[in-house]
This record gives sequence, C-alpha cells and structure tokens, in this order.
Amino acid sequence: CKECQTTADPLKAHAPSNRVEKKSGYRAGCPITTVLLELAPQERLVAQAGRAAYNARISALRGKLEADGFTPARAKRLAQLCTSALQGALIQARVDRSGVPIITTADELAEMLELMLSMEGEG
Repeated sequence: CKECQTTADPLKAHAPSNRVEKKSGYRAGCPITTVLLELAPQERLVAQAGRAAYNARISALRGKLEADGFTPARAKRLAQLCTSALQGALIQARVDRSGVPIITTADELAEMLELMLSMEGEG
C-alpha cells in the first residue's frame, strides 16, 4: 500500500474487503487458508506453495513494520501475529456469515500497533 502511512493503514483497509466476501456468502476472499486446511496435510507441493504465499505476506508486513520503527525481530513476530489473526478472522467470518470478525480483528490489530508505536516513541 504505497499511500499507507503506517502498517495500521493497510490493516484497516483490509476490513472493507468484507463487502466482496458478504456478496459471495463469505466464500470469496483469500483462498490460501481454505485450500491449505484441506490439502496441505497430504499434499507436499500445496504445503510448499502455502508457505511461500504466507512468507510473502509476512515479509511485506514485516518490511512495513520495520519502516514504522519496530526492530526486525519484533516486526517479524508482529507480522506473523497479524497474518494469523486475519486468517483466523476470515475462517470465523465464513462460519458466522458475518464480516464482524474481519472488521474487529483488523481494527484491533491496527489500534494495537499504533499504541505500541506511541509507547516505543515515549521510551
């Protein structure tokens, strides 16, 4: 997200994708987790592709978090947390047939990151 100021911005921007998911009965959206849950345990190549997809997403978030001022080690952990939380929210949204889990997760992650940044700036 070139116009995003901090990592919190793309997290907040992720929530409106809920409209696409809602129109499709929560079947559209990121297919990575859905495919991996079904196929990765028995398909080595699918698992490898899934790892590559998640690693790319985590790497992009990590880079943005580092640019925000987090240490590389902390940025890596936070990127993993954000990715895992959003993918879990997607599963919950599909089960609940509601965008609330996605919106809540994205908003809370963004708020948490902004708070962490402000606290590190004070320290």
